[in-house]
Amino acid sequence: MPAAAMPRKNRTFRIDERLIDGLAKVARLKNMSANKYMEDLLLKICKEEGVLPADALPLGETRGGDRTNTDEAAS
Repeated sequence: MPAAAMPRKNRTFRIDERLIDGLAKVARLKNMSANKYMEDLLLKICKEEGVLPADALPLGETRGGDRTNTDEAAS
């Protein structure tokens, strides 16, 4: 399944509060959301560990909802 077609999933983890605060600070410095920064970081680690292929791409931007319908299709 291509990365663009894969949905994001909500998952809850119990993480040290200092790590959550640190993640937010680093993400802010990189001008990214904490979710995006963590997703990129975890993708990098999974590729380095060999559990994802080296050419795996991050999922695309989804803010603003589903953009598959165009104005032309809606009319």
